[in-house]
Amino acid sequence: MRKVMLAALGALAMVPAAADDSTAALQAGSIVFTKNTPVVMTAEDLYLSPNRVGIRFVFANPAKTDVATLVAFPLPDIDTAEFWGSGAGAMTADPQNFVGFKAVVDGKPVAFRIEQRAFVKGKEVTAELAAAGAVLNPLVDDGFQKLDKIALVKLRALAKAGIVALDETPESDAKGKTTPHVDVIPQWTVTTRFYWPQTFPAGKSVVIEHSYQPVTGASLFSTDSDKQHQKYYDVDYCFDQPSWAGLKRRTAAAQKKETNYLTAYRTDYILKTAGNWQGPIGRFHLTLDKLKAENILSLCWDGALKKTGATTFEFTQEHFAPARDIRMVVLEAIP
Repeated sequence: MRKVMLAALGALAMVPAAADDSTAALQAGSIVFTKNTPVVMTAEDLYLSPNRVGIRFVFANPAKTDVATLVAFPLPDIDTAEFWGSGAGAMTADPQNFVGFKAVVDGKPVAFRIEQRAFVKGKEVTAELAAAGAVLNPLVDDGFQKLDKIALVKLRALAKAGIVALDETPESDAKGKTTPHVDVIPQWTVTTRFYWPQTFPAGKSVVIEHSYQPVTGASLFSTDSDKQHQKYYDVDYCFDQPSWAGLKRRTAAAQKKETNYLTAYRTDYILKTAGNWQGPIGRFHLTLDKLKAENILSLCWDGALKKTGATTFEFTQEHFAPARDIRMVVLEAIP
């Protein structure tokens, strides 16, 4: 495993975060096939930054007959109970396509279908939520507030089924009339996937491109944190003692401006999961972008990353079989 910490500290215009906010990253990846096929991936170009993922695949079908399958893009699962009291990273306002996913096949946009479902302890509860008028993904577009406005009789039915938990507190108005104030705590997990039918003609190649906005998490970062906090960055992002020493020198200058904190933007990408195509990737090309020359980017990576621009670092390998997922952090100074 190679430790990679790249460039310097400075301002970064990307996912907005207040200094006292902490939001979670949600791990997403790429497309998968829904069944095993003889199709091979001859090339993959992956671009990854804290606010955009872009991928270009070249697939080849060496068989003598056409191959038809469904191509799917699974979004990160959302535990609604977990995020009732804490925030996730930046999302779009669309409760279904909350990462702004787009796909193109051989230069033409794809009209994909969307499947979104809700589960409680493995049991599907999508129909029950729909009947009550509840949004399945309450993390965007004031979804939690909309749950609170559902009729109380419907909420109590959902609570009896274990789909929500209710916190009912009596409130009195100016005339002394008492009414229940209800906080709705959802208890389900949302699963979302996009999919479309795809044919791979015999003996030919198909180019599939897609892009989306990763759910990048944000939190405060300090070089004066405790050992457990430091161990997290050592293990997950391959910080080492020289890394910490360099960061301390940089934050010492920031401390003169009344803060020695940075904002850490964390982006996760699923790379090693099998996609139901045959063999390793013929040619894999990775571009990491920290967006501003002054920022710090760090991750664990097997192989050499080459600096190719003021903000970009690249890696290329033939016959590439991913052994690990990508977890990267970008650090910025708090203005």
